[in-house]
Amino acid sequence: MKISGNSEIIKSNYPDKSQRSAQGSNTDFKDILKESVEKSDAHATQIQQPSRIDSLSSVGFEPELPEDKFSTINRVENLINLLDDYRKQLADPAITLRSIEPVLKTITKEKDQLSSLLDSIPNGEGLKDIVNRALITASLEVMKFNRGDYITS
Repeated sequence: MKISGNSEIIKSNYPDKSQRSAQGSNTDFKDILKESVEKSDAHATQIQQPSRIDSLSSVGFEPELPEDKFSTINRVENLINLLDDYRKQLADPAITLRSIEPVLKTITKEKDQLSSLLDSIPNGEGLKDIVNRALITASLEVMKFNRGDYITS
């Protein structure tokens, strides 16, 4: 079986090679190359060398705070609230030390996170003193609990 009539479809998709060579014959490769080299030479003369940096001593870098001030304040407030809950649970004789332990672990986590932020707070700021006092109080309470100061016989 012979199929005919497809040659017109194929010819419309693939242009003749003779048409392409006629278009390309107007300019030679060496002419195109010569033009591009001349253009690049013109651009090369306009390139300037960057100025040299002698020292970085005049550049002042501001240390980036990992969190903003309000977030730090919220964390300190959370730690103080946890310490207050811990104090109330210690005062209640019906609550055992074993049931207080999860609160103490949460206090320890908050204390560790806040202590990593302490160095990022500028020295002259009052917030640093508040954070430092809250961390000292939390550390002392964790140490007292682990040492067994609240065990009654």
